[in-house]
Amino acid sequence: MSETVGEVPGGRPGRGRRPAARESVLDAIRAAEQLSRVELASITGLTEAAVSMTVRRLLDEGLLVETGRTPTGGKPRTMLRLDPAARLSVGIHLDRDVTTFVLTGQTGGVISRLARPAGLARPASANGHGGVPGSGVNRTRTRHTEEPVVSGGLLAHLTDGIGLLLTASGVDRARCLGIGVVWPGPRDDVPHLRGWDATELGKRLTEESGRPVLVENDATAAAVGEYWVARVGADRAFAALHMGAGIGAGIVVEGRALRGGHGSAGEFGHMCVQVDGPECWCGSRGCLETLAGPRTVVEAARSDPRAVAEAGLAPGVPRGVTADFAAIARAARAGAPRCLALLEDSARYVAAAAESVVNLLDIGLLVLTGPGFAAASFVYGPAIMRRIQPADTRTWHRTVTVTVSLAAATASATGAAALILQSDLRRQG
Repeated sequence: MSETVGEVPGGRPGRGRRPAARESVLDAIRAAEQLSRVELASITGLTEAAVSMTVRRLLDEGLLVETGRTPTGGKPRTMLRLDPAARLSVGIHLDRDVTTFVLTGQTGGVISRLARPAGLARPASANGHGGVPGSGVNRTRTRHTEEPVVSGGLLAHLTDGIGLLLTASGVDRARCLGIGVVWPGPRDDVPHLRGWDATELGKRLTEESGRPVLVENDATAAAVGEYWVARVGADRAFAALHMGAGIGAGIVVEGRALRGGHGSAGEFGHMCVQVDGPECWCGSRGCLETLAGPRTVVEAARSDPRAVAEAGLAPGVPRGVTADFAAIARAARAGAPRCLALLEDSARYVAAAAESVVNLLDIGLLVLTGPGFAAASFVYGPAIMRRIQPADTRTWHRTVTVTVSLAAATASATGAAALILQSDLRRQG
């Protein structure tokens, strides 16, 4: 799911389109941190004349800076790097308990970060009616048979957070090109989002903030965040497997996130891993998420008195899937046998699905991200490697790298912000 709302710079890129010269140059320098013009021509395949013209334009725009000369066997080469603060964007991750705001520059680094309790996004009045003081909003929305919810609380929460982030960062607000929002998966229970949909939230936030807004799902945003933060080269295709309350995947090829015809590419959790398996909430059967997702692990643990005791799960008092899953993972890491067995059973299915992703896409890099994998990668990472390695060695003669994101906590928010910057590149290109 990817929704573009307002005049997001450049909109969605056309499928199959080759990167423009400026995008290729900036992507190459972002991945390598700094390069010379000669190196840029070699990496991008552009002619030296095209590189020279593009670099001159980017220097004039302030997107690139020269960092001095480096000696070579011949003429010293002038090195180029990105100016981190030349173009900025805000990324927001809407979660059940915490809303995370990040300010990102074109190098992919997090310039500033703010975390606010999600409870602040709920309506101010106890009965669910009335606006939030000072928000300028006093209307209700309904979805199907749900109780009306007040939209002002969420909008005020987001606009106030954006303002605090930009003020605390001390940056030139005019350089902020837009806002990327990470929208939770269809089964994630986020109380303060009830009654909203992605399109409406993006439209209203555009009106409130005065900036273009792009709304993206968590797995795709996390993949783009990994591409930027980990400085993955544009020539390296990879999949980011994301585990929060559910399981998803973001796929990046040539620096672009694949979305599919309806914006639903990467539904990793709905790969069939058991033909005659149990019915999934999506309407199919034997889906990975139903057999091995975090919600299934938590439900199994809560039905097992031994696992409840090992993980310290208060009977009848669920703290949410993500929090309970993290507690199970902590217990398993400490050696709790029942919790470890539950994770290992889940990991067998996840590893089989991951192998299918690798074989289908012929990719050499899997990144595990999201709070679930951050908590339990010590089980899932080795399980995936054990599943993939035999066929890779015997038949495919390739090496697949499985790694855990170093920015799992902010990858989705950073990726949503990066999508705004990518759109601007393509518009300018």
